[in-house]
Amino acid sequence: MTALLDMVRLPHAYIGMLNDNFDGCEGVNIFGFNRDVSTDFETIWNDTGSYVYPTSQSALTLVSTSASDTMAVLVNGLDENYIQRQEVVTLTGTTPVVTAQQFFRINNAVILTGSNVGNITIKIGATLHGYIEAGQGATQACVYTVPAGKSLYLLRIDLTSGTVNPNKYLTYRQTLRSSNGRILRVAEATWQEGQQSFDRQVPFKIPEKTDFQFEAKSSSGSNEVSIFVEGFLG
Repeated sequence: MTALLDMVRLPHAYIGMLNDNFDGCEGVNIFGFNRDVSTDFETIWNDTGSYVYPTSQSALTLVSTSASDTMAVLVNGLDENYIQRQEVVTLTGTTPVVTAQQFFRINNAVILTGSNVGNITIKIGATLHGYIEAGQGATQACVYTVPAGKSLYLLRIDLTSGTVNPNKYLTYRQTLRSSNGRILRVAEATWQEGQQSFDRQVPFKIPEKTDFQFEAKSSSGSNEVSIFVEGFLG
C-alpha cells in the first residue's frame, strides 16, 4: 500500500516504477495481434482460435522452423503456485529443446539476440502455449496470468484493425478465469473502423491467480486485430 501511495504523489510515477523505485510494483505491457479473426470469439494472439491454458505444471518444449535460430529465448511465466518463474533456453534450430523448470503459465517469451528466421513454438505436449512469429522476436498474445500476492491494474487499452469497414463490425470482450474455475466475460463492446481506445481514470483491478485475456470476433468475414494493454502489478 505504501508503494501505491508513493506512486500517487509523484508526477512521473510510472517512470519511477519502471526503474524499480517502488518495492513490489512493476509495469506491465501486453501486446496482442491476430491476423485472422473470424465470426467466432477467439483470443487476440499471433496464432488462430482460442488460447488453451495448461492444466498442470510441465516442462516446455521450444523449437523453431528454421535451423538458423540458435539464439537464447527468455520465457516468463508462473509455477503451479502462481509464483513468478523465468528461464533462458538456447534454441538448437529445428531440434526441440526442453526447459529445465516446469511451468503452469506462460506470460510472455522474447529472444535475447538477433532476429528469429523461423517461427518459434512453445508447447506442452502437442498443445501450443506460446508462439514467436518469424522476424517478430517476441510473443504477441493478449494473455496474462496474475501472480500470487499481486493484483493487475489495467490503465489503458487500445484496439485497432486495418481491415474492418463500415459494412461490418468487430466485437471484443475481456475474459477472466479465477483459480477456482469462475469465468467472467466483461466489457463487451463493438467498433467499426480505426482505433478504439480506453484510458481508465480508475484502474480496473484483476486479482491474483486470475487468467486474463481479450477476445474478438467479426460480424462477417475475417479481420486483422491488434491490442495494446498497459497496467502495473502491485
